[in-house]
Amino acid sequence: MMINLNISSAKKADAGILLSMFFTMMLFLGTSLSVMAQNNSSIKGTALMADGQALPFASVALHQEDGTRIKAVLSDSLGTFSIASIPKGKFHVKVSSMGFITHQSEIIQITDVNRMIDLGLILMKEESLSLGSVNIRSQKKIIEQHLDKTIINVENSILSEGNTALELLERAPGVKVDDQGKITLKGRPGVSVMINGKLTYLSPSELSILLKGTNAASISKIEIISNPSSKFDAAGNAGIINILMKKNQMQGLNGSVSVNGGAGRNSRYGSGLNLNYRNKNVNVFGSYNYAYRGETEYLDFTRRFYTNGTAVGNPDRISNQHTKTNEPLNTHNFRMGLDLDLDSTNNLSFVVNGNIGKYLHDSKTTNQLNGFSGNLISDMLTTNYDQQNWKNLTYTAGYLHKFEKKEREFSADADYASNSFTSNLNLDTYNYPVGTSLGQRNVRRGYVPAKTNVYIFKTDYKDQFGTQLGFESGLKSSFINSDNNLVYENLSGNDWIYDVAGSNHFRYKEQIHAGYISLNQKFNTLTIQAGLRGEYTQTVGNQITSNTVFNRNYFQLFPNVNITKPLSENHQLQLAYSKRIERPDYGDLNPFRVFRDPLLYYEGNPNLKPELTQSLMANYVFKEKYTVSLNYSRTKDVITWITGQNDATNTTFESPQNLNRLVNYGLSLTGQTTYFSWWNASNFANVFKNIYNGDSGDGTFDNSRWSYSFNTQNSFKVGSGYSFELNAYFNSKSAYGISTENYYWAVSTAMQKNVLGDKGSLKVLFNDIFQSSQYKTVTRYQNIDMNSHVNVDSRRLILSFSYRFGNQKLQKERKTGGDDILKRVKGGQ
Repeated sequence: MMINLNISSAKKADAGILLSMFFTMMLFLGTSLSVMAQNNSSIKGTALMADGQALPFASVALHQEDGTRIKAVLSDSLGTFSIASIPKGKFHVKVSSMGFITHQSEIIQITDVNRMIDLGLILMKEESLSLGSVNIRSQKKIIEQHLDKTIINVENSILSEGNTALELLERAPGVKVDDQGKITLKGRPGVSVMINGKLTYLSPSELSILLKGTNAASISKIEIISNPSSKFDAAGNAGIINILMKKNQMQGLNGSVSVNGGAGRNSRYGSGLNLNYRNKNVNVFGSYNYAYRGETEYLDFTRRFYTNGTAVGNPDRISNQHTKTNEPLNTHNFRMGLDLDLDSTNNLSFVVNGNIGKYLHDSKTTNQLNGFSGNLISDMLTTNYDQQNWKNLTYTAGYLHKFEKKEREFSADADYASNSFTSNLNLDTYNYPVGTSLGQRNVRRGYVPAKTNVYIFKTDYKDQFGTQLGFESGLKSSFINSDNNLVYENLSGNDWIYDVAGSNHFRYKEQIHAGYISLNQKFNTLTIQAGLRGEYTQTVGNQITSNTVFNRNYFQLFPNVNITKPLSENHQLQLAYSKRIERPDYGDLNPFRVFRDPLLYYEGNPNLKPELTQSLMANYVFKEKYTVSLNYSRTKDVITWITGQNDATNTTFESPQNLNRLVNYGLSLTGQTTYFSWWNASNFANVFKNIYNGDSGDGTFDNSRWSYSFNTQNSFKVGSGYSFELNAYFNSKSAYGISTENYYWAVSTAMQKNVLGDKGSLKVLFNDIFQSSQYKTVTRYQNIDMNSHVNVDSRRLILSFSYRFGNQKLQKERKTGGDDILKRVKGGQ
């Protein structure tokens, strides 16, 4: 059987309007070159912290010689800044940021001859205050808010030690992570996760395992990008979360070691080593992190069955299911690389990333089925043993060419990612019918070998015309080949019999070819960034078991517009529009079944279509500390996991389906506050509404709800090398598909003591002190009446030690083309 699906990117009229608007805007920006201000003078530089890391979003102000302030900008995420269109005269530049002493440059004179000034690297000194006999050092910002992104400086947070990348995201402002690893941003599902600016090709469950196995000690910062430019892949309806790993910038030989240990319901521990050698032209680096994460979870499902097919009145039967799991996770993460400056204009880079791990799901499930009057109908005991092993290896080669014109660069990257994944599972069930003492045994085993290969090729070019117009463009192609062979066998007597109905062999191929153009036009008091990305997608899915093949081919355009307007020295306004896509991964498309017990299973859907989202956003920033954001988005064909139920067999299943639409709108507030010189805080509040409506296959429905969330991050620093942190968050009830997710919250704290001449640190972390991070869901729809409660292993105490050694002299970092893209691949099911 052959299924052909051709999906149009938009109606022709809509596409014509979008293209007309875009090219009109491009024409406007292009013709503005002729009327650009003739004064193309500028002052630029790079702000760095004491350890050589970039100081993002520092305030940079241009003052006349008499002290009058005439212009102000912010440094970008790499600490670089540029002040353009400066008149002739004498000036000085002030660079300031919370926790650092304000830096003031020498007097700079702008003349006809001396128009382009480069201040180079500006090393900011950490602020220190003395109160009596107590020395108080200001804490660096942990959370930084900018117009287009939020940055979490993980390496500055003592709450990060002993945690995993996934646990860090749970505490990020506006981010919500459920028990299945599904990530939402400001209430919107469909978040793309990148590592070092490279997309991950992972399903939510696979991504969850990868992030659980990534030690927070290896992470530098996390960027939350709500409105990515056209340079980024169009994937990710709600935005992008970019996890940046640590990169040493010191010259000579240096490194660090770390070790941590503690326990929740089970023990967990880990260690890491980071080494780096850098001289004038060569940088060689490597890191290794090991982590063991013991975890026990308790899951409760209550399902009610009705003979009339509608959840009205009293149920005929009630199923109460309780599961206790033992889920140890062992992971080995390593990274090796070489940066080589061939000369002043050409750079080569080579990086190998590896993630090797083993995950065990060992659970016991009891499932009692009772009549409405309480009489026992059946009693079932299931043992589920699933051992998963995976190996991800990614190889990246990058080339960067810098032209004589400083703003002009060309980069090219090639990536190959190889992944192998195996799952050995055993499902052993005893069913005790009423009135019998001997159980009926049903034993099933499964073997899932999966292989995925990803190939990526990418080029980027950027240039600057005068001081007002920036230009970027690029091409990218990615190829994915996946082979997933699920074999189930049932035990009959002493023989294993192949399960024809349950087994499935699925091969999937995907190609995405993309190109983009982006322009950034600066006017006197206005900046417009506009881009257009085109992506052609071709997919082929082959269900070898059922001899079914489906093809999809579609081309879509993704415009992006961002307008920034400083209203005055303390007020800034930003308006943004974007169109993005979320494609179903092969795990969602593969219709194989994964059983928790014989009465509860999950399966994919080969008929899924990609979902498309259009978003509008408005931001207002006051004094570079307080941000108010309004956002609206509308998603077509939203992919949502829908619960189904067979009342006759007392069976419940979940499958992804396309609903008609999801509408999300809301308001968020972010504030950076210094209560005292020793107490800094970042507070975030979000109010939003999700409106789901569509056809779940059995009928139409509407599910909507107002929701809110709150997050506060507090840093305290006092004398004698002690520092403290306190984080708390709250997520209210929210709508997801046909279900309602209950509220949950958590409070965590940590303390640090600097030792060994401030090169070492001892830290103790107490996570989720009140064990209040509990996931409860209610589903009421047609014949479905279900409650679930997942009690995760979130409360734990961790002790850690880290030490830095070697040369600590700063060397200017070289940006390489290899830093722009690195692909992580799917790990199978």
